[in-house]
Amino acid sequence: MKEVMSSLMDKQDRLQTENTTLKLRVAECEKEQEEEKVKFSEVVRRQIQENTKVAVLEVTKEKEDLVRDAVEKKKSFVIYGMREKKNPNKFTIEREEREMAKAVIKRVQESTQEFDQEVEEVIRLGRYSERGKRPMKVKMRFQVAVEEIMARKGKLADDVDHKEIWINRDINLEEREEEKALRSEAKKKKKKKREKDR
Repeated sequence: MKEVMSSLMDKQDRLQTENTTLKLRVAECEKEQEEEKVKFSEVVRRQIQENTKVAVLEVTKEKEDLVRDAVEKKKSFVIYGMREKKNPNKFTIEREEREMAKAVIKRVQESTQEFDQEVEEVIRLGRYSERGKRPMKVKMRFQVAVEEIMARKGKLADDVDHKEIWINRDINLEEREEEKALRSEAKKKKKKKREKDR
């Protein structure tokens, strides 16, 4: 009986030792699990920060592009109705178009102003068609020059040589389409009024 009791006591001690070891192992596992949760949440937090930085950079770049475009548009205007000359030499075409743009600017500027000297770049918009009248975008060095030209663009209406030519601000495609529709509507109304007055 003593031996059985002794054996049972040994088993109980062994089980208690194993139980204590298991409790320590469970505590270690729980601690590791908490550390893993913290690591995972840190990884997720860092990923969110990284994604946010990327998104902010993209939006900032987009805004910078929009601002740059807006500033460029304020330094430009478009000449409409100017017939193209057929010339195979690209350099000659660019020089002639620059001179045509300067001639139009001279017609609208005051005699003391020299805005025709502020022309930075002249570009034809759209596809070439022989004897066509593609719009001509004129980029100036300073916005002030464009504002002055816009203020005096009405002088072209009185000029016999430039009767079919007009100047407008540099606007995007949507604004151009909207303006074209408004012009078309105004022409129809004017035509109806003339017919009615007869």
